[in-house]
Amino acid sequence: MLLPGLAKAKQQAQGVLCISNMKQLTLGWIMYTGDNRGTLPKNGSEGAQPTSANQPNVDPQWCPGEMESQAAVPGEQTNIFWIQHGQIYPYIGSPGPYRCPADRSTAAVNTAYPFGGKGNPRVRSMSMNGWIAPYQDGLGDLGSATTYYRVYNKDGDMAVPGSANLWVFMDENPGSINDGWLEENPVGTKANPPTATTWSDVPATYHNNACGISFGDGHAQIRKWTDQNLIRDKVDGVAAQKPYTDLLWLLSKTTAHK
Repeated sequence: MLLPGLAKAKQQAQGVLCISNMKQLTLGWIMYTGDNRGTLPKNGSEGAQPTSANQPNVDPQWCPGEMESQAAVPGEQTNIFWIQHGQIYPYIGSPGPYRCPADRSTAAVNTAYPFGGKGNPRVRSMSMNGWIAPYQDGLGDLGSATTYYRVYNKDGDMAVPGSANLWVFMDENPGSINDGWLEENPVGTKANPPTATTWSDVPATYHNNACGISFGDGHAQIRKWTDQNLIRDKVDGVAAQKPYTDLLWLLSKTTAHK
């Protein structure tokens, strides 16, 4: 009887700390924006990552660095050097908030172990909404959907759907996390609201099938998922479970129709 109670208490404590981490990151993101005339911190997909530890500020962004196996720079999965060169790090001041307390992933010899194993803890669990301040290569990843849906580069752009309704940071699944960008794409049509049937990148399920997620106004929450495909599979491109309730909810908080 005692062990289930302890496990539940641990999960609850991890959830509280995850929300705190999300709020810290988002506050740093907001403070950076305020100090840069409303310009949002940049968001880099894999094509906009530094390829050398000697050039960490190439393509400056909220948090450079790759978490997957065979990252561009050996060992960057476990090196806080990359976090410290992110645009928002001066407002955070510690690498701790970048990693979810429930994340057990590790890496060694440039090989990632998403569910733990050899090596040391990976330094980041969080990714940013790919529709927020992407580099040009990211726009290419978003594709034709940008014709019909909004990309956010300035704080004023968030008026639609409103900062409280636009997610910024999220725990990404340890089996899919790589760069600091989490991509979810609506189908590139004039359909409103956005529609899609596949998870482009995969949210985490650390917290009893839930993950931490923060929004542009600074609030954060633990979001419970019911999509069994999302819960079971850990790689990009997972087909969403009909009637696509979880995916459509997230898309409605990711971007808005023009």
